[in-house]
Amino acid sequence: MSEAALGVNSHIERKQLAASSLSAWGSGIIFFTSLGVGVAVDSVALILDAAASLVIMAGALLTSYSLKRINRPADEEYNFGYHKYEPFTGLLQACLIITTCVVSVKFAVQDIIHAESVHSYTAPVIATFFSGVLGLFIFLKIKSVAKHTNSGMLKVTSFHWFADALLSFCLSCGFFIGLTLERVGYSRAAPYIDPVMAIALAMFLIRVPFKVLLHDMRELLDSVPGEQIQEKIRKVVDIYKPKSFGVSRIRVRKAGPKIFLDICYIVNSNLTIGQVRELANSFERDLKTHIDNCDVVVYFHSAA
Repeated sequence: MSEAALGVNSHIERKQLAASSLSAWGSGIIFFTSLGVGVAVDSVALILDAAASLVIMAGALLTSYSLKRINRPADEEYNFGYHKYEPFTGLLQACLIITTCVVSVKFAVQDIIHAESVHSYTAPVIATFFSGVLGLFIFLKIKSVAKHTNSGMLKVTSFHWFADALLSFCLSCGFFIGLTLERVGYSRAAPYIDPVMAIALAMFLIRVPFKVLLHDMRELLDSVPGEQIQEKIRKVVDIYKPKSFGVSRIRVRKAGPKIFLDICYIVNSNLTIGQVRELANSFERDLKTHIDNCDVVVYFHSAA
């Protein structure tokens, strides 16, 4: 790899690590804010919000660790590189969020059965609104870095921040409704707002992690990549079919941002080594113009 390419990769890695660090610090601030207010006023929804922030913090630390390894070149221990750290990290984040949601629903159901009113709604309204504003700011910053660096891990992180910000604003509205109900004399209904919001929050949060879990599981098990990538590969393969007698086998898998492709062409045994090498090099160049970060292995079988 050239010095210029190394410099670009180093710059990208620094931006990604800075975004991951921002996520960790932001989630820490929201965690202590939500946990402190949640414990003070006995709010299950706020404690769930704190737990979700703790999950984001754990995800940020995992992402930082993975980012430091993912750009390492292939070596004797990892012949195909470290790119699978990306889906592995995403899968762990998804599992943490799903576990948090399941546990939170359990406690919320207990609170519905044995309803207890939140001691005060004023502090939760302020805390959740603050969390929403901070979460929206971090979402926009991380989304920008993810877009410019094409990082799948940061895209997942940015979505988590978007969901967290949206849910914080929803919680703020819910607590405001509870405050209003108490002031107009409907205090009996107010205790149920908190656990119901916690269940709604958990149901909303759990959908995306399940999708991430299934996607990353398929990638870790070396399933073929999405139809869009397969179509790009087929187009380039079809261009080179007339230059050979056909294709014997195609194998493709995805590891994080990297695509690995093995393709075997059937060729005339009269072709020279130079002609075969040129065919392989041309195919690899054309494929890399359609798919970034692609590792290609081209080999041949004789038609005879």
